[in-house]
This record gives sequence, C-alpha cells and structure tokens, in this order.
Amino acid sequence: MNSALQRDDSAVSAAVATVLLFGGVLSIIAMMMVSMIPVIEELEGSIERHDMSSQMSLLSHQTSALSETGMPGDSTQIELIPVDGTLNWNMMQSSMWYSATWVDDTSFRVQGAMDYDDEFRIRHPESMNTAVCVDDLRLGPANPYIFTIPEWAESVSMTASPGLALPLGPIDVEIWNQSTKVSEIELMVDGMFILNTSSSGEIAIHSSHQLHLLISKGIGGTALMQSNDPSPVDSTGTSWSLPLPSGNNRIHVVSEVANQITITNHTSTSYYALPSNQNRVGVTFSHQLTLDSAEVVHVTTSSPSRLVLQTTLDADVGQIAWPSIDGQYLGHSFVAPSLEGEVVFSNPGQNSVTVTWRGGGLSVGPNQSVVFDWPPAEIDGAPMLDANGDLFVSWRADVNGSGMQVIPADDTGALSGQVHTLYVDGTSTNQIHLARAGTSAKWNLTGSTIANGTLYDEQTQSTLGLSQGISQMNIEAGHALRLYNLRGQDGLFQAHHDGAQRCLSINVQASGWIATQLPWESMSGRSQVDLKNAWESGSHPASMQITLIGVNGASTHANLGTVWGFHLSRLSYQFSSSIVGMEVAYVGGAVVTNHPEFESYIVVPPSDRGGPGPRFAATIPSLHPTQDSVSGAGTMNLAIELVDRSSLASTTAFEVRRGWSSPYGMAIADASADGLESSEDWTIFPGRIDLLTDYVGWVPDPSYSTSEAVWHTNGVPIQFTLQMAALNAHMTEAIS
Repeated sequence: MNSALQRDDSAVSAAVATVLLFGGVLSIIAMMMVSMIPVIEELEGSIERHDMSSQMSLLSHQTSALSETGMPGDSTQIELIPVDGTLNWNMMQSSMWYSATWVDDTSFRVQGAMDYDDEFRIRHPESMNTAVCVDDLRLGPANPYIFTIPEWAESVSMTASPGLALPLGPIDVEIWNQSTKVSEIELMVDGMFILNTSSSGEIAIHSSHQLHLLISKGIGGTALMQSNDPSPVDSTGTSWSLPLPSGNNRIHVVSEVANQITITNHTSTSYYALPSNQNRVGVTFSHQLTLDSAEVVHVTTSSPSRLVLQTTLDADVGQIAWPSIDGQYLGHSFVAPSLEGEVVFSNPGQNSVTVTWRGGGLSVGPNQSVVFDWPPAEIDGAPMLDANGDLFVSWRADVNGSGMQVIPADDTGALSGQVHTLYVDGTSTNQIHLARAGTSAKWNLTGSTIANGTLYDEQTQSTLGLSQGISQMNIEAGHALRLYNLRGQDGLFQAHHDGAQRCLSINVQASGWIATQLPWESMSGRSQVDLKNAWESGSHPASMQITLIGVNGASTHANLGTVWGFHLSRLSYQFSSSIVGMEVAYVGGAVVTNHPEFESYIVVPPSDRGGPGPRFAATIPSLHPTQDSVSGAGTMNLAIELVDRSSLASTTAFEVRRGWSSPYGMAIADASADGLESSEDWTIFPGRIDLLTDYVGWVPDPSYSTSEAVWHTNGVPIQFTLQMAALNAHMTEAIS
C-alpha cells in the first residue's frame, strides 16, 4: 500500500522555530530573574535595616537616658519586632576602652588587652615604665565579686560600696567553703553583716555587688580604708562607708588642705579641720565614735583625703602601710598621719635615702629599716615627709604590739608584685600571709627565714612564720603575690577582692610597644560557654582597669595613666540581603550596621558630653543579658534594669583616648570627629594633631588603620569625668 502521509518541511521548520523562540524567551526571563533577585533581596535587606535601625535607635536613647540619669533599680522596657531576621546576643566580639593620662605631655595606649589571651602591649614613650597593675571590674550579672578569707581570720564585717548611689534591693552574698556553698545572705541596703569565721577554715565570699570587707582578729586594730570613689591619680577619696563594730571606734582623716568632714549614722554632723600656720604640715582630724551596736557609718570630706579606722583604742595595737602622695606605697613624698606611735622608714634600694620633715629628719641605709617616735614634737597637723629617694613608710602603735598590714612590693611599689623585703623587729610573734595575685606563683623566701613553695590551682593562700631580721620574698616563676604581716594576736585590715591590683614589674623605656603579661588564664580560641565560666570564676577578667606606674619627676612610682577596658555584649539583629551576614546591632550606646556589602556604618554614635571647652564626660552603658534571656526571630520584650552606676574618674587629665574593637572601630572613630572637616588647620596639615588649633573634639588617631580617637583641646588640661553604668537586660518572647 502506498502511504498517504507527506512531509511538510515548512511546518517542521515553523514548529522548531516556535520551540526555540519559547526556549529563548524562558532563558531571557531566567536571566532577568537571576539579575533581579539580588536587587529584590537588597531592597528587602534595606527595608529590614532601616526598620531595625529605628528600633535600635530608640533602644539606644532609652538606655543612654537610664545610664546617665537613672538610679539603681530604675528600669525601662522596649519591644523589638523583627521583620524576617533573628535577634541574638554576641559576648565575644565587642569591646571598647577609654584611656587617660595624669601627667602633661604624655600618652598611654594599650593593645591586645581585650583579646582573651594572657598578653597585652602598652605604649608610653615619654619616661620609664616601672610597673603595670590590672584590676578585674567584674562586670556582668553572672560575675560576682570573690573575696577569699584566710583561715586565721576571726570575723568579717561587710557592707555595700554605694558607688554614686546605693543599690535598690538586697545584695546577694554567698558563703563558700572550698567548692560547697554553705549559706546565702541578703545584705540589706546600707546595712552590714558580721560573719564569724574563727572555726570555718578558709572560706570565700561571693557578692553580686562591690563590698567593703574588714577582716578582724582578736580585739581588732587599725586599717587604712579605701574610699567609695578612689582617685585613679593618687588613690585619695571623698566618701567612705565603714562597717563599724560596737564599742569605741576612732576615725583619723588626713588631707593636704582645709577640710569639711561630715559623719552620718543616725544623724549627720559636720566638722571643720583647718590648717595650722606651720609650713610643710597638712591637715588632720580625729573623731571617736561610741556605738551601742554594730552599724554602718558614712564619712564624706570636701577635700581629697585618706582615712584611718581604729576599732580598738588599745595603745599597743595597730599598724598600717602608708601610701605616698602619688598613690603607691613606694615614694619620695608623703603626708603622714599624726597618730601616736612609731613610724618605720624602709629603704629597699641600693643607696642611702635621707627623709626630712619640719624640724627633723634622718637617713635610711640601703636595704635597711629605721624606726622613729611619732608624731614629731611641736608639729600641729600631718607632717609632710620629703625624701631624696624612694622608700616605704608605715605606722605602728608599738614595736612589741599587735597588728596586721600590707607588705608592698619592692618592684612595683604597689599592693602586689614579685619582690618583697620583710623587716621584723620587736618581741611579738610574726607571721607572713601569702595571697596569690595571678594564676600561679613559685616563691622563695631567703634571709632570716628560709622557705619555698608554690601556689596554684585551688591553693590561693598560705601562712608561715617569720624570724627576727631581714628576709626577702622572690617569685621564681609565675605571677605576683600579695603579702600581709601578722604581728601578735590582734589586727585589722580591709580585704581586696581576688581580681584587684594584680601588678607586674616592667622597668623598660621604649618608643614602641612593650609586651607584658596579663596575670590571668588565656581564653584564646575557647568557646563562649568557656569564656562565661571563666568570667564567673574570675580565672579571666570580665573587663578591666589598667594602671601604668612609672617615672614622673623625682618619683619613680607615680600613676601615669589609666585604661578602662570593657567587654560589651552586642545585641544583634541578623538578616540576609543579597549576601548573608548582615546585621544591625546595639553595643555600648552605639547603633551600628554592616549593610550593605559589609561596609561599617554608624547609625547612632556613642554618647558623651564633651566640650565646648576643655571638658569631657561620658557614661558607659555596660549592658549584659541575664542567664535566662532568650533569642530568636519572634517579637521580643527587652527589660533593662540599672544595677549600679559608679564613678571611674573625676579629675584633670592631659590626654583622653577612646577605642573600639573591629569591625566597627574605625567607623566609630571617624564618625566621632563630627565637624573636623571644617577645620582649616586639618585641611592644610592633615594628620597633624599638634598643629590643630581651630577645633575641639574627637580626632581619629593619625596612625594607620587605627580604631582610636583622641579628645583634642589644643593642649589645655581636660576636666575628665568617666562613669560606668552596669545594666542587666532580660529578653523574653512577647506574648501575643
């Protein structure tokens, strides 16, 4: 059969052409979609960025207002409504710091202190760097202050340090024996608690708030009290909260100029201490308090002062180490107390030192100690001591009496160090108490007493006997020690928390960066969980204060500058646009974003109160989430409570710097310099801060790729005020 089918070539060609045309149209549509999707995603990302930026800006405004004007217990709430992203807390990638110098024409910079390892670098090229001391600020709701109480202590009196204001509610205090929590105490506001420790062995006190702790033995003694607001320049203060026992107590206030002293317990009474007409004599004031029961007494002064507390008026009890006018114990000039007793001058150096005061003086040989009856005759007030070299000064009631005092370090001149010289005289039994100021310390004691040992892991303290004569304590490996001299059966001293004043010697002058140790464990490369545990236990600092000790004129142990470094929690809204990894975040008072294309942008700069003259004031909102805060993509309620607001500095500074960690450090430094572009000097001489005369404010440090800014005042000293506001943030999912 012949087939009736015929091939139509034109129809075939038309069909093929139609298919190809349809495929081409689909390809064009696909290519258009590929090119349009990133644009659509970028537009969506832009919407998310601007929406969350406005919410974060409101959060920044409310948090700044709470930090600057709120009182402990005040709170604010805000609702955060994500568009399509998630809200998370980041505790490991945000930090900032302030630095200030206390000597003209000097600078103080720090690198790597917030890197979670055990090293950092300092830079101060103008003079010799003698030592550096680091204090753990214990910031964060889960990071208690930890006080280790020695086993020979018989009682501990405690009260809250009020800062700028007393906390609203009770303070949580826990008593630990080794690794077991023994009891919990709710310390009421402006109240005190006395803990009997005579049969408890070595215990630890964990407190949610900074405390004033007095360790007492026997009938008590004499202690130099740290103020509520110690100056970073010379450690003087203007307010004290004293947990006094019942019975007779005496306070002794020493200042360089006239003073108004206000004592408050049930009522407030003001007294006036006026200078005498004698040259080179300071002002003293003594007042006796007879209390029917233990209570907290508040003392305020109008002038920077030092305060000595005596809880017993026994003529044979009491001894204290006395700081110099520079704030450290080793110095060349002192305003000495006028308490009846003896003053001991100790010279740890290799050359004789002559010390003089109004109407008298003596010479102290190298590595020797000399005793002088005190106060000198015919002096009305606080004798001012001047020496042609550095020495230690201490006061004691009697050579054969009882007492407890700090033994400052020879190498740092501060509370802790690696070299201590011990001078023992009299007939009283003497012991030395060792407290570790670092992760480990292998020590060796030579001289009249010979011993050695190691403190590490759970072994934080040790006590041993001392023989008559001169002995020297040296650290062979590890970090520093704090030493306390225990004479007889009675004594009193104020305890420091375990992370306070960890000091190491440097003794280097260099134009570049100087590497030194951070006396804590390294947490480099560890997880966030490990870091939070280290902050809580104190094995790594939860923010810090770094004090540089060095040469200033005749003094070799003056406080030259201070750095306050803060680990800040970053509340981050994370979303995707054309690329992943975008965020809008709140940290340290600033609202920042890396959208678009990871370009750092500052939506709201950190707040300060600088200018227009040589003034600068800032309050740092240290915001941290509570342990039960949640995160996620839902609508969140954020409740922020002000826990504490305290003063870090309120004095005259000569250079103020501020720095931020990556990735937003450079952007914040540039954004802070608002108005600098209108300066003619900066336009003509870019990068020359020394030639900048027509601008006051932040100037980015001219170093390459720096994240620091310098507060520029044309060489005029700066009235510098820095406060820290501790904020707890509790984030929960909103109930619809």
